[in-house]
Amino acid sequence: MALASDLVQSFPSLKDSSSSGREIWYTPGRYHRPATGFLEERLRNIRKRLRSISRSRSMAQTSPQTPHGAPARALIPECNISDERASKLKEWLRNNSQPLSQVETYMQETAIYRAKCIRDNSWTIDQILQEFPHLMTKGMIAQDFLLLHGDAASKLFENWLPFYAEKILHLARQEGKLTLALDGLTTDAVGELALRQLPALLPPTAYKVGRGRGSEVVRHTVKECSLAFIDHKPPGTNMVEYLHEAMASRPYPYVLTLGNDKEHASQTFVITAGQALEQDTLLQAIDVCFKAFFILDIKYPKQCEHVWEFLQSVVYEMPGGESKLVKFLQTRILACQEN
Repeated sequence: MALASDLVQSFPSLKDSSSSGREIWYTPGRYHRPATGFLEERLRNIRKRLRSISRSRSMAQTSPQTPHGAPARALIPECNISDERASKLKEWLRNNSQPLSQVETYMQETAIYRAKCIRDNSWTIDQILQEFPHLMTKGMIAQDFLLLHGDAASKLFENWLPFYAEKILHLARQEGKLTLALDGLTTDAVGELALRQLPALLPPTAYKVGRGRGSEVVRHTVKECSLAFIDHKPPGTNMVEYLHEAMASRPYPYVLTLGNDKEHASQTFVITAGQALEQDTLLQAIDVCFKAFFILDIKYPKQCEHVWEFLQSVVYEMPGGESKLVKFLQTRILACQEN
C-alpha cells in the first residue's frame, strides 16, 4: 500500500478515479479475498517465479531414486514434431524398409514421439515392435538412446577396457572364479572375458514372489544369471528353433554368442522378442542390449538385474537403484585402483 501511495504521489498522472487515487495499483484484500491491483499482480508473479526456481534447485540437488531392476527413467523432452506428422512418419516406417537413409532420418525425427508412446502405454515388447518395427533395424536402438541419453551413449566403449576389464578379471581370479590364463589374449578378448565374469561377481539375490501365505522365496543360480545375461551355443545351432523357444521362455533382451567355446565366439546377437539382431563384437552386443531396456522401457530380469545395475550406475554413469552388491563391487574396484 505504501508503495502504491508513493507511486501516485511521485507521478500524479498515474492516479485513478478512486478517492485514494491508487486502487488501480493496489487494493488490500477484504473478507478473505486476495489483494488486487497492478503492483500486487506483479509481486505475485515474482513470488511464483522465485518459488519455482527454489523448487527446481531442490529437485536438482536430490538424486533420483529408481527401484532395483528398473532402468533410470529420463525426462522425455517435448515432442519436436506435430502429432499429425508423427503419425504420418510412423505409418511410413511401418510399411517401408527402403531407402535405409530415409528410415534412419524418420526414426530420428520420431524418437521423442516414440519414447512418449512407449512410456504412456503398457505395451509388451511384441506390441512395441509391431508399432515400431524398425527398432530392430541395426543402429536404431542406439540412435534412440543417443537422442534421449546423449552423455551416457558412449560410456561403455570409453570406460570398459581402460578402467574396468582388468580389475574385474583380477577380482574374479582373486575369488577363484577365473582360472584361465590371460597370456596371448587380445585387448578385446580381455574385455569380453571380463564381461562374462560379471554374473559370478554379482550373483542373484533372493526375492519374494506373491503375497501372504502364498508367497515364495526365489533365488536364481549363477548359471541362470549367466544365461540371462550372455547365452552361448555351438556353431550350427538351429536359430529358427532357438528363437522360437526364446520367444516363449525369455521375455527380455539378452545376448547370444555362437562359437566352439565362449572365448572364441564367431557370431554375436542381441535377442529380443524372438528376433536376433547381429552385432560385430560382444561389447557392441552388450551395449545394444543395455540400451534396449531403456528404449523398450522394461525392467531388468531378476536373474541378472545386479549385472545390468552395475553397468548402468558404474560404467554408463547413469543414476538408478544401486543394490548393496553393486556398491560393494564398486568399492572393491576402487580399492584395486588405489593399490
